[in-house]
Amino acid sequence: MTPTVWVRPRQGPKLADLIAEPDTTRAHGDSDVLDVAGSAYAATDGDPATAWTAPQRVVQYKSPPTLTVSLPRPTEVAGLRLLPSRSALPAHPTMVAVDLGDGPQVRAVNRDGEPQTLSLHPRITDTVTISLLDWEDIIDRNALGFDQLKPPGLAEVTALGTDGSPIAAADAVRNRSREITVDCAHGPVIAVAGRFVHTSIRTTVGALLDGEPATALPCEREPISLPAGQQELLIGPGAEFVVDGAQLTAPEAAELPSTTTVPAATGVWGPGRREVRAPASATSRVLVIPESINPGWVAHTSSGARLTAVAVNGWQQGWVVPAGDSGTITLTFAPNSVYRSGLAFGLTLLPVLALLALWRRRGQDHGHAAVRPWAPGPLAAVAVLTAGGAIAGVAGVAVVGAAFGLRYVLRDRERVLDRITVGLSAGGLILAGAVLSRHPWRSVDGYAGHSASVQLLALISLAVLAASVSMPAWDSSPGRDPEQET
Repeated sequence: MTPTVWVRPRQGPKLADLIAEPDTTRAHGDSDVLDVAGSAYAATDGDPATAWTAPQRVVQYKSPPTLTVSLPRPTEVAGLRLLPSRSALPAHPTMVAVDLGDGPQVRAVNRDGEPQTLSLHPRITDTVTISLLDWEDIIDRNALGFDQLKPPGLAEVTALGTDGSPIAAADAVRNRSREITVDCAHGPVIAVAGRFVHTSIRTTVGALLDGEPATALPCEREPISLPAGQQELLIGPGAEFVVDGAQLTAPEAAELPSTTTVPAATGVWGPGRREVRAPASATSRVLVIPESINPGWVAHTSSGARLTAVAVNGWQQGWVVPAGDSGTITLTFAPNSVYRSGLAFGLTLLPVLALLALWRRRGQDHGHAAVRPWAPGPLAAVAVLTAGGAIAGVAGVAVVGAAFGLRYVLRDRERVLDRITVGLSAGGLILAGAVLSRHPWRSVDGYAGHSASVQLLALISLAVLAASVSMPAWDSSPGRDPEQET
């Protein structure tokens, strides 16, 4: 088998590094936008149609967003040309501070939205820092329907020399046609049948900016021998790309007849029931629904026969339609009826629940004894220690043991113990979530959920909570109130 992989660009700082024109100015700064057309890269890409947008938080605290422009080499800078965005968003700045390394130089910016040249005290530098001190107030409606002020930004920033000429400015048209080659040492890696196959990519900046797929070809031309049985195919696309498709081609693939794709006529198309009209055919076919595979969907022919579900392109839902079978194919989502029935049944129980809540038992008080709370035994503590070891090994046993030790030391100070229990059980998960939010799943900088710090914080929360319900309680001494401390 010969593997072939197709990838698409993954928006983020790594893609910006890949497509940036060599020996030109580069801008760096914070932004909520990962797309290179809205990140700091857009401020020096030479394209006035793209614009850097500052993060939303600068509006709340009115803190000046900063854009750092790096020159290829130290050059005498005597001016700056600013170009606001073509549209009202991002908001146009009205006052900026430019720092060439010898202190900020504050300049006003016109509100007409036209390019403006700012004269500066000349200085030889390779870094220009621009802070947006003030900007127009633009109110827009967010995705939740709330009105909010929008952050500022700039479409283009160009450093000017003493003669007024641009310093190492990027040319967007020239850069789009530039060829990009990702060599075998940095291209996607394919793992199949115990072998690692390195690939290389050849494309253009324009194709990456347009989101077009690029072909990753194996660097080793020798075919891979696949043993019998199920094999796992893993693809590491790298930080600049995401996998769009993969193909394993056998030497006999050229001898196989090609097939055609025919759009199918549809009838009823709802969230739980769909109909597809399939004409008769002398060969078996595959009905493909371009949606993620879901085992809840079931397909039946007009005669009631159930079709075999298959995966198409690794993720799309498909069914094998036998040869000669014509008529309407009905797709039903079986869990839909159960889900809706559960909702209806739950609504019918609401009046009963309301009556039970308002109902008061009448009659005499027979003086029943108060219900005693559950008192865990030693086996509960042993079970929690065992679970901690199974989850995190020696570290899990140590953390759970420390939680039990803390409860033993503070057994006579119940109020302090309760506060510490609440703080650790909630605080650990809150801190773990905060760390995880910086590097979530599919983050361009990597997923932080597997890091030791996140796992430890979550383990502390679970250990403290489990210890609070599984550790046997100690009886207070006679006549002493456990809530009172001396």
